Amino acid sequence: MTIPPKIQSTASKPDEPGRDAARRTAWVSGVVCAVVAVLLVANYFQGRAVDPLTSAELAELKGALAQKPLDDGLKQQIRALDLRLRRAYVRHAERGSEGGWLLLGAAAVFMVSIKSVLYRKRMPRLAAIVLTPEGERRRAARARWAVACAGGAVGLGGLWLAVESGARLSAEGLAAAAAQESESVPAAEAAPPTPATPYPTEEEWSQNWPRFRGPAGAGVSAYTNVLSAWNGETGENIVWKTAVDVLGPNSPVVWGDRLFITGGNSQRQEVLCYDARDGKLLWQKAATNIVRSSTETPNVAEEDGGYAIATAATDGRRVYAIFANGDLVGFDYAGRQAWATNLGLPDNSYGHSSSLEMFQDRLLVLLDQGEPKDQKSRLRAFDSATGVMAWQTEPRPVPNSWASPICIRTAQGPQVIACGNPWLMAYQASDGKELWRAKVLYGEVTPSPIHAGGLVLAAMESEALSAVRADGSGDVTETHVAWRAEDGLPDICSPVSDGQRVYLVTGMGTVTCYRLADGKKLWEKELELECKTSPSIAGDRLYIWSDSGVCVVLETGDEFKERGRCPLGEEVWASPAFMDGRIYIRGKKHLFCIGKK
Repeated sequence: MTIPPKIQSTASKPDEPGRDAARRTAWVSGVVCAVVAVLLVANYFQGRAVDPLTSAELAELKGALAQKPLDDGLKQQIRALDLRLRRAYVRHAERGSEGGWLLLGAAAVFMVSIKSVLYRKRMPRLAAIVLTPEGERRRAARARWAVACAGGAVGLGGLWLAVESGARLSAEGLAAAAAQESESVPAAEAAPPTPATPYPTEEEWSQNWPRFRGPAGAGVSAYTNVLSAWNGETGENIVWKTAVDVLGPNSPVVWGDRLFITGGNSQRQEVLCYDARDGKLLWQKAATNIVRSSTETPNVAEEDGGYAIATAATDGRRVYAIFANGDLVGFDYAGRQAWATNLGLPDNSYGHSSSLEMFQDRLLVLLDQGEPKDQKSRLRAFDSATGVMAWQTEPRPVPNSWASPICIRTAQGPQVIACGNPWLMAYQASDGKELWRAKVLYGEVTPSPIHAGGLVLAAMESEALSAVRADGSGDVTETHVAWRAEDGLPDICSPVSDGQRVYLVTGMGTVTCYRLADGKKLWEKELELECKTSPSIAGDRLYIWSDSGVCVVLETGDEFKERGRCPLGEEVWASPAFMDGRIYIRGKKHLFCIGKK
């Protein structure tokens, strides 16, 4: 029997070793590819469903907040929902990334194994038509391209799903990046453990410099062992000098060995923490994850640090800051953001500059804005641990102003004092109930009040320096104004008192001294320097910083006596902080520590 040409016998040899294993591997990897691809598609659409950028529920809450910008309960709902969505979105993105790489690996295994199955040389079978060598090469090439394209499409599809999900996280600054930024503090720079008590004792308050102008905003140091001679240009008595790369004329606050300042612009508002012993920057953190009711920006001079004029406050547990866009934020001493909220864009013609105050575990925020008829001005208290509003006053009958509130201790109990045209007002520190008011101010109120000798002292250019007894009730204009004075009135600088006298400094550098008991004018002197910084007292010395950075040191007393002038070497708009044997001052470009080396 003759076999026809090009037709071979059905007899064949066994498969080459390993072909069965390759077939099984191809089958398993193919199933893995299919399952992972289905799961990736499902994960992708689940991730889209919890995308905070497209959430209908979140958009609805933000719309409601736009109608009620001061509704703190609504803000808490938005923050909670936003955080939940961000966390869920991060989980889906991480799964997508992991699944994409798994799919790519499975596809690679599938391609290698299927090639082993398809391209191992087969033995002839009955009735199989034998191709020419050229035809065999073309068939093999087509098969290879088909397998490669199929495997590549599957792998690239999975990788696209993973990369597309992950890239959105970076682009929109979602929770993972924010958490990493707020918690990435080197172990060597971590702060001491947070004290167990919710707020400091009175002794702790007095021993530190926790707010603008120190305890109670008085501008008076508890320490008398500070220097009265230095030179920033030569380095004389300069313990350290550290460059500052953020804008903001706010003043340093100090608690123990931690010093804080703030800075910012329209893109980023920051809190900076330094080691007060050597000036080393420990951390620099931006306020993040803040829900705002408006995209408008404040009308401030950004190049002059207008976003960060207000001075921070600290209680040894956390540091708190407020910015011109209405952002209010708290950080713990390790640099982790404890909470943040937005109070709405302040309706203020020059931007917000009122600094923060504290009473026990309450953070006090004075936000005077608009006109009296708008009823926008209020004093608010926030829980310092959570940022939840504890109370707020009734609308204050004053327009936008720039003075900072102070918390004072009186025989009648703690009071919060706040200035605004035309009222000097006192509130009960525990709940914000109004106690008394005196009509003693006028114009664009900027100097902050002080409390000395049982009197609340408030001054404003074109009106008066008024001394008001703090034990009244209701409108005390006619009954509790102890005395008034009209010379040397400040436009920016706040008063300071040594307990026997009151000192005023004008923007043009005129210093005026009054007797505290009766308001008698004791002396007046032109320093021939321009000043925006409020004066301070340490022991028997009065410190007055000029815009140029020269500090004039005077003796406190009934007569004018100048001890000397100390150049810093750069401009100064901030007020100093006093600690044991040291003075901390912020210049335009540097922080300085003055003391014995």
